[in-house]
Amino acid sequence: HSMATMNSRLVVDLSAEHSIAATGSTGFKGLCPKKPGQQSRRRLAGKQSAFLSGGKLDIDESSTVAKAGARDNVVLSAAKDEKALPLRKEDVKPFEVRQEPTGTEAALQGIPAPARMAAGAALVAGAAFAGYTAGGKAPLAPQMQTAVQVGAAAVLGGGAAAASVAADTERKKGAFKALNNTLIGRDPSELNPAEVEAINSEYGVDLAKDYTQDMKNAYDYYLSNVLPSGDQPLGGWEADALKQFKSALGLSDQAAAEAHIDNGQRIFRMRFEAGDKEGEVEERRAFQKLVFVSRQVFGEEKAKFLLPWKRLFNVTDAQINVACRDNASGLYERHLLALEDPAGADLNNLRNARQFQEQINLKDEHAADILQRMARERTEAQVQEASDILKKSGRTRAKDVSGAMDALHSVLAYNSAMEALGKEEGVAAGTGPINLFGGKFHEGGKESLLQDLFRMYFAENVKGGEYSEQTSTEMDSLKAIFGLGNKEADNIITETTTKVYRMKLRNATKDGSLDAAESKAQFLSNLCSKLKFAPELASNVHMEAYKQKLEALLEKKKLTDEDDTELNRLRILLCIPQSSIDTAHKERCGVIFRQVLEAALASGLDGFDRRQKDRVVASAQDLRLNQDVAIELLGNNVRKIFGGYIKDARNKSTRVEQAKELKRMIYFSNLVVAPLIESIKPPTQEELDAEKAQKEIQKLMAEAQEAADKEEKEEKEGEKEGEKEVVTAEAEGEDKKEVKEEKAKRIQLDDGKEKKKRINVDDESVMWDGKMVTIKGQKLINMSEEMPLRERQELYRGYMLYCMSGDQIDLPMGAKVTLERDESEFKRLAQLGDILGLSPTDVMDVQKGMAEQAFRTNVQQIMADGRLTRDKQEQLNALQKQLNLPDDAAKAIIQGVSAEKVSGNVKAQVSQGKLDLNEVRNLKSQNVDVETMLSSSVRYGMFRKEVEKRLGDGSGSFDREAFMADVPALLSIAEKRATETVNEIAKDKKRDSLVTAVAMLRQKDQEVAIKSLKNLVSCVQANPSEPLSWPVKEELQDLYSLYCLEKGDDKETVASVLGLTAAEAEQLEGVVNAGGFTLVDEMEEEALF
Repeated sequence: HSMATMNSRLVVDLSAEHSIAATGSTGFKGLCPKKPGQQSRRRLAGKQSAFLSGGKLDIDESSTVAKAGARDNVVLSAAKDEKALPLRKEDVKPFEVRQEPTGTEAALQGIPAPARMAAGAALVAGAAFAGYTAGGKAPLAPQMQTAVQVGAAAVLGGGAAAASVAADTERKKGAFKALNNTLIGRDPSELNPAEVEAINSEYGVDLAKDYTQDMKNAYDYYLSNVLPSGDQPLGGWEADALKQFKSALGLSDQAAAEAHIDNGQRIFRMRFEAGDKEGEVEERRAFQKLVFVSRQVFGEEKAKFLLPWKRLFNVTDAQINVACRDNASGLYERHLLALEDPAGADLNNLRNARQFQEQINLKDEHAADILQRMARERTEAQVQEASDILKKSGRTRAKDVSGAMDALHSVLAYNSAMEALGKEEGVAAGTGPINLFGGKFHEGGKESLLQDLFRMYFAENVKGGEYSEQTSTEMDSLKAIFGLGNKEADNIITETTTKVYRMKLRNATKDGSLDAAESKAQFLSNLCSKLKFAPELASNVHMEAYKQKLEALLEKKKLTDEDDTELNRLRILLCIPQSSIDTAHKERCGVIFRQVLEAALASGLDGFDRRQKDRVVASAQDLRLNQDVAIELLGNNVRKIFGGYIKDARNKSTRVEQAKELKRMIYFSNLVVAPLIESIKPPTQEELDAEKAQKEIQKLMAEAQEAADKEEKEEKEGEKEGEKEVVTAEAEGEDKKEVKEEKAKRIQLDDGKEKKKRINVDDESVMWDGKMVTIKGQKLINMSEEMPLRERQELYRGYMLYCMSGDQIDLPMGAKVTLERDESEFKRLAQLGDILGLSPTDVMDVQKGMAEQAFRTNVQQIMADGRLTRDKQEQLNALQKQLNLPDDAAKAIIQGVSAEKVSGNVKAQVSQGKLDLNEVRNLKSQNVDVETMLSSSVRYGMFRKEVEKRLGDGSGSFDREAFMADVPALLSIAEKRATETVNEIAKDKKRDSLVTAVAMLRQKDQEVAIKSLKNLVSCVQANPSEPLSWPVKEELQDLYSLYCLEKGDDKETVASVLGLTAAEAEQLEGVVNAGGFTLVDEMEEEALF
């Protein structure tokens, strides 16, 4: 009874889910976190449990948390603090409640094991003795007394043994309480396995085996306290602490993994029970930390097997990897931040960082991102310092950028150190050159700050006039650090170098060192070499300096001799080519000259006088413009005016009005442009002599041509008298009319040529500025570059027609009168050709085109019927001579007109279906391109039609060679296609011809049967490769007999076609010759029948 009472005191009030295990252990179950759905209450020394439940602290405010001084740095609201620090390992001491042993446990705890065993044996023996003695005193018969004594001894002895076992079990339960009390106020990870083994020996138990569930609950409890909640980060020590505690407890990986899964289930349940999104996010982060720590505890491969997160919690591999990556990244970043110089160029720190990275299984790419970001932020701070100093210096007169230079020197030194360390073995991922791209200086338009610093650093290094190799290397590094593009950096360097070169050049000019230099070019070349300044850029600087000087001197609108001397000195000092000087003067002086020139030209043809001309010439001389430059500027303005005249001419509705507008342009060129050209650029004596000699030659040629024309005219008049005598009365009146018209055209053309050549000799005289002056055209300024040749020739052609037809006067009622043509217009025609920039060849092309057009018109009239007779050919030859057309041109026109006529006739024949091979051969004989004139479909249709015609004409012959080669060549058809066509048609007609022949034989139509048989022979000749067959051989024999009866020439071929042997053919032929075959008799017999 006393043993039962003692055991009852040991019972702890536990929930159903925490019932006593099979081993009988109850000691630590009451101290473990609650599982989802449990509502357990525990009484331990009269206080509530202070352990985690579901991942959240379930602590009574009056509990030992207030008394645990070792955890005074733990703030319960840390999960909600974004900047919360991670838990420190020494602060996590979750075992705070001491468990006092019961009276029995205390009484038995100090008894040694031999004493306990002896006492138990004595108790059992005493109880058995007492039972035996008591049984002997029972008033029973002697026979029964012995049995009662033995039974009583067994009962009391068994009860004593049971009480002894119960007392020993109760004593063993104190082993886990002893373990709990050992952990109070201690870091569980510091638990020594020897301490656990001592408890096992003291209580005679093996906690890892006998109390596995309790040990797992203890591990689970420590795990719950180790994992920070909410946003509180991991400290990095958690995995090692858990592994040490697990090892000290002697837990297997499988048992420990169950604790991790239980912990995850509590977090997962509370994620769904969270009342707001904030709480759900906190639980999700807690679960991610659990996943990461679990992988660190068991290793990646073993964790995949022991912890089936995907199956139990419906998460993906990607989510697991993200959880591990984020937590590992956070740990790695805090590891770097904990260093005295985070992201510093320290080899030991970088190697330690590499080891830590591998320890937490963080991939290189993520570790590199963290280190590079921290290095970038460190560099950004230094760059920001330099930028602030630069801004501040810009607001003061005395600019001091030494602080900014020092900051950038530090940046370059740090970059060089990191780049060098990046080549070492075993350093942290991401160790290498620094790049600010993607940082705060590349957002919000702050790139200009980097450009200003880049410009400042370069300017400070080259302000002495030398661009060293070290500076070049530093600028390349700084460009890479700032993330500037090549073009962007080159522009800054070029801009700064240009400023420095300009400053050095100005100083050298002022102090006289450039004047004193023996070789100016060498002096300037040395400046460029020191600054690595491109010679072409230096030339631009020189030219810009010259232009500035020229601009200053041109403020008075002219250049004096002193100005010219100063400009020439500057040109020599700066080694500027004369071509560049001319260009500069054309640009700067041209502006002033153009103003004077535009004012003079704006006065137009009527307002331009000698004063306007003198003003333009004086301006060109005052500005000391080169003659060619002045003429070029004049040409630019004049071409615009010429373009206006041409535009107005094109807008006119009639040819006469167009010609009048072009005439105004010619007068403008002669009266305005030509005098300006002659004044600005007077002709040399050589040019005057050459012009005079050319006029003498032209005069002599004109006189000779006039004499020749006169003699030719007399001869033609004699021929005309002779023609009148020869003409007979039978000549048609229409022919006389055509001859007269052609002769009149010839005389008119000859007369025009005569006048044109005659008036080209003389110059035109007009009244200008109160005086009669001789005007001449100009060729220097023309429209050759402004207009296409075709358009210029068209304008020339229109004016030429105007010269030949004469002017017109409008009369009332819409009538017009054509005046006699003015001979001087041909003079202006030549001047128009000069203005339009037409060469003699271009003019000849226009004249030739007009002659060809006239000749073509006459040819079309003469060959209206499409035929070219002998008389018509002679008539065309005469017209060709009149128009002075070359033979090849006349021949081409005649052939073209003839081809047009033939083409029309051929198309008409094709549409009517009358075109055959004979017509095609005729066309070929006339050199007509049949392939071009007739489409391929038409030519192929003709070929097919001709084959069908030949196979059905009843001739019994087909020239296969001709239709396979000659006819296809005639029609320009491929031989392969022709062969396929012949075989196809012959194959189709062969069977039809045989069927028709037999049918006509049956109908006794001898003539049609013979024709069909011959067509069959033609088809076999066309396509011999296809044999024939007929079921009734007698009918084939009758066909052959009928052919013999008609005395056919090709009996052998017919017999072969019909499939008859030579003996059969000879026998049938003999029957026919003997009169044994008569088609009429059979008809009579059939009639009688």
